Amino acid sequence: MVSLTRSQFEDELEKLRNHLLEMGNEADRAVADAMTALEERDVALARQVIIDDDRIDEMDLLIEGECMRLIALQHPLARDLRLVGTALKIVTDLERIGDHAVDIAKVARKLAHDKAREPLADLPRMATAVRRMLRTALEAFVRHDLSLVETAVMADDEVDDLFHSIRDDLHQAMRKNPNDVVDASYLLFVAHYLERMADHAVNIAERVYFVETGELSQLAKSHKKGS
Repeated sequence: MVSLTRSQFEDELEKLRNHLLEMGNEADRAVADAMTALEERDVALARQVIIDDDRIDEMDLLIEGECMRLIALQHPLARDLRLVGTALKIVTDLERIGDHAVDIAKVARKLAHDKAREPLADLPRMATAVRRMLRTALEAFVRHDLSLVETAVMADDEVDDLFHSIRDDLHQAMRKNPNDVVDASYLLFVAHYLERMADHAVNIAERVYFVETGELSQLAKSHKKGS
């Protein structure tokens, strides 16, 4: 197996970055479409989110293959190795975000019968915050910007606050009207899926910190202790 020249290796790293960003954009779009399907009770769009998840899964396999090939060809050291190894972990987070978007799409299909359109509490706002975290983490990756890493991690507070508020609102709705228990339970699942997406966005941000510094970030842990 022939090793790559440094110039060729840089080109391959750039291709890897671009594929990661493409996968990130696909995951972000899946979240947006799943939430639109939920808000508008759009069964067709929910079905499309589920179908399109195959594309995210394919990109996961593609990027994993690229990473393994680069390791085999170049035996990268230091920062290059951190970048390739981190890419292998980021794709897992993105793939799971895509999976949770599918979970939300499935809830949208189940609630499509609800002609009264049960209020979604602050779920759309929570989804917006999660998507902003994801885009910030990906931007930190592109720009090698540690301040954006911190921004993404700190933004998890807003998502946590919204989760607790939504959970309380939905519990109250269940107590007021037992007929709403099933639908409200599905919406609680959505809140949980969004919270998990935010955790994956934090993972991505902290992996960027590792690429740039060679150190494992303690931002999330220290922030939780201080809050």
